Amino acid sequence: MRRLQQKRMRREERLLVAEGEDVVQAALDRGVQPVLLLVDEERVPPDDPRLLATAGLAERYAVSTRLMGGVSTLAQPPRILGVFPQPGPHHFRTVTMPPALGVYLAGVADPGNVGTLVRTSAALGADWLALGPGSADAAHPRAVRAAMGATFALPVLEGVRPDDLVTREGFRVVAAVAHGGVPPWDVDLTVPTVLALGAERAGLDPVLDTLSGALEVVEITIPQGQGAESLNVAAAGAALLTERLRQCSRIAPS
Repeated sequence: MRRLQQKRMRREERLLVAEGEDVVQAALDRGVQPVLLLVDEERVPPDDPRLLATAGLAERYAVSTRLMGGVSTLAQPPRILGVFPQPGPHHFRTVTMPPALGVYLAGVADPGNVGTLVRTSAALGADWLALGPGSADAAHPRAVRAAMGATFALPVLEGVRPDDLVTREGFRVVAAVAHGGVPPWDVDLTVPTVLALGAERAGLDPVLDTLSGALEVVEITIPQGQGAESLNVAAAGAALLTERLRQCSRIAPS
């Protein structure tokens, strides 16, 4: 009976795949141990730090480069691939509010963009990143790879609807829009803020319809050269998070 319960728990466990030694090392650095590790026997020496750190792992297998290429999603097979417990789950209803800075993604469907924004948000001081409707799973292999270990560092809140935002208070929403918003340097980003980023085509219109009148919303636009297309959402997020960091550094005590 106990063995059956253990198998059932393993099936229900939320897992993610980390491809590459850098991502695997980031998880190990945070004390997260893999449940399975594949190691390229032709390219990984016996004294590799990842091998030393997982010496007692029951499910660690040395495989050929060809087999590694068959299971990896990368164009160039990684030397090491790990399967890890997925961090969390983290929930919007239990996260500390208001945040100094939260990031909300609405309809960001590309896993690479989600992973890049997880990495950027962690690096530039966000308290958490929330995934709204239509956003890709942060545990998707491409997202994990793009996050380069930040998946294990930053709380990622799943399934957060615009309606959930209006149930909390003490912050304002800064919504990145392609046109018509004020420049980011004209907005105080040092106050408790949720930065909302949307898909490049659909934008944030559905979110803003829900939030209008319920929360303070400031629309913000990054100025661009004449005739330029809208910025990639990950690039826009990086620019706005950097502007907030710049503003915070100006008021930090010397």
